[in-house]
Amino acid sequence: MRIAARLLILSMSNLAATFCFAQQPAPAPSGMDAPWGVRKILDDLMADNEKLKSVLASLNPQEWYAKKGASNAYVQQLQMGQRQLNDVIISSKLLAQKTESLPLALDNYFRLEALEVTARSLGEGALRYGDRHAADQLNSLVARSFTRRERFRDYIQDLAKTQEQNFRVADEEAQRCRGIISRQPAPSTRSRKH
Repeated sequence: MRIAARLLILSMSNLAATFCFAQQPAPAPSGMDAPWGVRKILDDLMADNEKLKSVLASLNPQEWYAKKGASNAYVQQLQMGQRQLNDVIISSKLLAQKTESLPLALDNYFRLEALEVTARSLGEGALRYGDRHAADQLNSLVARSFTRRERFRDYIQDLAKTQEQNFRVADEEAQRCRGIISRQPAPSTRSRKH
């Protein structure tokens, strides 16, 4: 009989929990971009990055150093910029597959920011020691990418707010369900003989 009473308690708890979660209010719609909207932002950034790849390939900081007295640091910056660009491309592809992942979005955003710093420095070097056309292309791509990164940053902020709200709702709902379950009367522990 005790087993039957325990099974009854367990099934009542499960029923209460099911009822509790079934009554959960639908989350309020947010202003967050749909996955296809985020993919469009990422596609635009990727297109800029492909152009950036060809502009970086056209730079020759070794020549700047040898012929015009530029710092050797530009050679290292170009190598770093090319690595950063490859990392951005990989992280963008990962994020495009899972657009609601806040860690992936933040990783991609910070990589884009680091790439911008390197590209701006290389643009200054190209303007001073190299080809003016390459410098203008580089600076134009950085400026255009900045606007797209702002849209991406707004998406990340919306994503973070939405996830925080979802965690808060889930926590409140769990607290409410625990309260309902704890208010249920305890079954009698006496066993009846028939």
